[in-house]
Amino acid sequence: MTQNIYLVNDATDEVYYISNLNNLNWSIDTPVTPMPLPEDTHEENILVKMEGNTAKIDISWTLDEGAYFGTLNSSNVFTAVGGSLSSVNQIKKFKEFVPKSIGDGYSIRVIEDGVEIMRDNGTISNMSFNITGGSPIVWNVNCAFYVGNVVALLDADIPNAPTSVTLVGSTSTSANQGTISFTYSPYDGYATTPTGSSAPNKIRIKYKIENGTWEDNDQNISSLGGTATARTGSLTGLPHGNYRVKIAEMNGFSADAGQEYYATGATTTSETVVVG
Repeated sequence: MTQNIYLVNDATDEVYYISNLNNLNWSIDTPVTPMPLPEDTHEENILVKMEGNTAKIDISWTLDEGAYFGTLNSSNVFTAVGGSLSSVNQIKKFKEFVPKSIGDGYSIRVIEDGVEIMRDNGTISNMSFNITGGSPIVWNVNCAFYVGNVVALLDADIPNAPTSVTLVGSTSTSANQGTISFTYSPYDGYATTPTGSSAPNKIRIKYKIENGTWEDNDQNISSLGGTATARTGSLTGLPHGNYRVKIAEMNGFSADAGQEYYATGATTTSETVVVG
């Protein structure tokens, strides 16, 4: 059995294959405040837990020349893009790969013989590259990764990302008549959804066929079906293939939505939906 570890930018689908692993440490912090009772035994200590848990992955590897940036297809097969890069050129590439916005989401995935056996979503909090005088051509990488849902500080007048998006693909026999049906739930978290004249009035759907480029499709919310808590719609006239789909709500204040406003659609088994 072969296990491979990948660092994935979930917004752009760009993947880095970690080929020369040094160490991976997965840790969880569960903060508890002890309140020992006077004149009593340790068994009577009151443990107060008022905070949630924090999971973190610390991963390190050694850079060597090779083609390690690329993509993963729906079968979890890695394809290198851009050719072989030296260690220094990989560092330069990472300057574009790391988060630029608080809404940039990433995942660390462990693939074993084409099967995803472990995945954690979150974001990169720190990435460092170091070299020593004793080994002046060997670069080591350390990456700190926090596990969780990435939420940006959103403008009060901009609709938040939908809570969830689910996808169903058609089984049409026509080469260019495939359909993706979607259902999404408007944001129902802690923030306040804009109302009145600022209320969401349309959705922007970003979709792409495997190994293709992202395309946009705008639809008025008034044209969607379903209910206010589970809106439904579709994309039609699609060539057969595997697709990724993301949806963001928009209003008059958001001529375009940043990637932190999108929710990525999924089927019951994966983040790709099959058309055809």
